[in-house]
Amino acid sequence: MSFVDPNIARKNAFQNDHLAKTTLPDGSPSFSEVEFNITGLCNRLCFFCPRVDPEVFPNVNEHLSLDLYNKILGDLKAINYSGRVSFSGFGEPLLHPQHLNLIRATREILPDCWLDIVSNGDRVTAEKMVELFEAGLTTLLISMYDGPEQIEHFEKMIAEAKLPRESVILRERYLPPEQGYGINVTNRAGMVSVNEVGVKVLTEPMDHPCYYTHYRMMIDYTGEVLLCPHDWGKKLIVGDLNRRSVLELWTGHLLTSVRKRLGAGDRAFPPCEKCDVLGTRQGGEHFKAWQEHYQRENQPS
Repeated sequence: MSFVDPNIARKNAFQNDHLAKTTLPDGSPSFSEVEFNITGLCNRLCFFCPRVDPEVFPNVNEHLSLDLYNKILGDLKAINYSGRVSFSGFGEPLLHPQHLNLIRATREILPDCWLDIVSNGDRVTAEKMVELFEAGLTTLLISMYDGPEQIEHFEKMIAEAKLPRESVILRERYLPPEQGYGINVTNRAGMVSVNEVGVKVLTEPMDHPCYYTHYRMMIDYTGEVLLCPHDWGKKLIVGDLNRRSVLELWTGHLLTSVRKRLGAGDRAFPPCEKCDVLGTRQGGEHFKAWQEHYQRENQPS
């Protein structure tokens, strides 16, 4: 049995609440999550990650610039975005040299958004926790890969920082193979195989819908919008936010085409043809909203 993230119910509730109170200018459903890959660096080589082979996914000392990030935040403010903003992606967010300034800018421009960071915890101290939350962070998620002893380690930090316990989520990523290592192990759109838990590159596409493009945007540190957070190979670039707006890309022809195909279970295109992600554990209400939106568009005037 594959691991199911216990935070999915919490995320779904947040997404559904945001969807219910948000409509874009053209009447189309809004995304409720924006994930940023803010850096090309990571300090770990996890065996279930493409970074385990530096020739496949090398460290790159490049980062999302403050100027570009402020431009993107302006795009989000223009549509009154109040959903989730996450620094996660393919690297370790705390390796971005200006991560505190990114947090401050987010809180200043999007004061009502939910802002979180997903970290491996290696750069986290009690002092760093205080800095992050004083800058405007909502939640810090720490993925613990080394062992159960890390729980006490981080609990002491949280107490020392005098933070509300619910503001820091500790994720057990050190569990045995029969528990999926405590993570939703996937083949990263065909870039890795993990035989211990039956994860492998597909020989033919799955015949199953996927909702990622219905509720979530994935933005790389270059400003390019990727199809989803599982496209580690960056094989489908939706567009470039250096030149286009968030709204243009979200409601544009390419994502419209992809949503319709994935909604019908058609994954016969890269990177989806190699992807083993179920894709329907989150975003169900967004999928329904997009189906209704497309139906209205097709009705004769």
